[in-house]
Amino acid sequence: MDPALPDMDTLRIAIALADTGDLAAAGARLGVGKRTAAARIAQLERRIGVVLFDHAGKSVRLTAAGDAFVAEVRLSLAAAERAARLARAVAERAETIGIGVTDEAMLGPLRELFEDPAWVEASFAPALHHGPLADQMAALAEGRLAMVFTAPPLPAHPRIQHREVATSKWSALVPDAEARLRKTASLSNLARKPLVMLAREKAALAHDGVLAALQATGTVPFVAQQAESWAGVAAMVSLGLGSALVPSVVAKRLAVTGATVLPLVEAEGLPPWTISCLWLPQPAGTAAAEAVALVKSRLR
Repeated sequence: MDPALPDMDTLRIAIALADTGDLAAAGARLGVGKRTAAARIAQLERRIGVVLFDHAGKSVRLTAAGDAFVAEVRLSLAAAERAARLARAVAERAETIGIGVTDEAMLGPLRELFEDPAWVEASFAPALHHGPLADQMAALAEGRLAMVFTAPPLPAHPRIQHREVATSKWSALVPDAEARLRKTASLSNLARKPLVMLAREKAALAHDGVLAALQATGTVPFVAQQAESWAGVAAMVSLGLGSALVPSVVAKRLAVTGATVLPLVEAEGLPPWTISCLWLPQPAGTAAAEAVALVKSRLR
């Protein structure tokens, strides 16, 4: 190792100090005392020839140079941890595949993937990680996940590859009482009623596209409720709080007492609902690489 380069534990202390603003707390994270942490930070600053921390106030703060340094260190440590995970995966040929999925993609193409004969034959054991996209992307960068399923907009990252793996038209989901009055629904009819929608932060492009299509009917839609998931949308509709537009692939998998799925007519202006799979390049020979290749070939 280049003697001018700091060791990883020192870099972790720097990150901990940036997070806590306290030398004792930073040292405790790495199991060392305050004096040792202070000495390691001082040594780090001498090695790179830059003052990273301002100790003048009640709490330790990053300098401008320190802010830039720590941001890059976070990325470097995440990459190092991912490299270690990938090396172990190659050596152990692990068959468990970490798959991230956000709320809006949970009812997407995963069932088809897991039932695919090639997936079953490969004996892949999926370990699903359900949560916000930011958490999924961090886990992907660290190598804890092989792929992530989510809805656009997709995060920008120079190394992340992605493919659209599912598209769907839309259906109407209405309270049972309204379903008794008609067998189909139209955008113009829905635009005049209270609406339940998936929250915009969950799928901004789809949210805005649906509102634009409803507005194109000449009526300003009234969004009465917003939900964090499609299951939440269906539950609100079943309570009579409004009607909703849901992807047809999702509607087929949602069975909620009190809500009925109706075919949607006159819906040419609605953009399709899409789900994408994101992944980072995987070393050849790993189970993760084979799983990604299978997704690319089977889900299109």
